[in-house]
Amino acid sequence: MHSPIKAQLYSAVLPGLGQIYNRKYWKVPIIYGIGGAVIFMYLYYKSFYDDLNDAYIEVYYMEPQPTSYEFRGRLIPSADIVKTLEVARNGARKYKDYCLVGIAAVYFLNIIDAMIDAHFLNYDVSDDISFNLSPVITSNDLYASSMGIRLSIKF
Repeated sequence: MHSPIKAQLYSAVLPGLGQIYNRKYWKVPIIYGIGGAVIFMYLYYKSFYDDLNDAYIEVYYMEPQPTSYEFRGRLIPSADIVKTLEVARNGARKYKDYCLVGIAAVYFLNIIDAMIDAHFLNYDVSDDISFNLSPVITSNDLYASSMGIRLSIKF
C-alpha cells in the first residue's frame, strides 16, 4: 500500500522522487523540464536585471546626463536615458519575480501531484460500476400521474 505522506515527503526532499515512489516514471522528465526552463528564465532575467541596475546607477551619477548609452552592445538613444533604464530595470525585476513564483509553483505542484497519485494508486475502477438512465411513469394519486427520468448508479 502506497502512503500519500511518504510520496509527499519524497517529493519535498527531491522533486520527482515521489513520482518514482508511485511508479509514474514518465512524469519525472516533465517536472525537470518545466522546472529547468523556469530556472533558466529566472537566471536570464536576474542577469539582465543586474546589468540594467549597474547601467542605471552608472548613468544616474554621470554629469552631464548622456542622451544615449551603449548597453550590451546596443546603443540606446533617449532624451531621458535614466528614465528609460529605470523602466527597463523595473520590467526585468518584474519578470524575475514571476520566475521565482513559477519555481515555487512547480515545486509545490510536484508535491501535490505525488500525493494525489498515491491516493488514487489503489483506486478500483472495475466493470461492476454501471450507469443506467431510463424513462419512468409514476402515479401520485387516483387521478394524477407524472413522467420522468430515472437515474440508477450501481457500485
